[in-house]
Amino acid sequence: MKIIGKKDMAAERQRGRAEIDAAYMPRIAEAMGPKFALYQVKALVAGEGNDLFGKPDTIFKKHAAVIDALAEIEVERQAAQALVDQANSSAEIDVIIASL
Repeated sequence: MKIIGKKDMAAERQRGRAEIDAAYMPRIAEAMGPKFALYQVKALVAGEGNDLFGKPDTIFKKHAAVIDALAEIEVERQAAQALVDQANSSAEIDVIIASL
């Protein structure tokens, strides 16, 4: 006799959210690039009126472009997580994950 049990949806949603995070991490890392921290420091220093790293306008534009790219990815990631939170079965969660 086969015993069929219902999966714990809280655990399945947590699994789905973790898989979404893992799927989006490469995109986030790529958008940040290797100099993300440097651009943040430059923008901070330039915002305080210092001109240690060059033209403030250029620094702000580069920093803003990175932040905008990250914001777009974050909106997509949160939308996927909202779908996982609304899913009624682990199969629905698997479909959401597969669509990423």
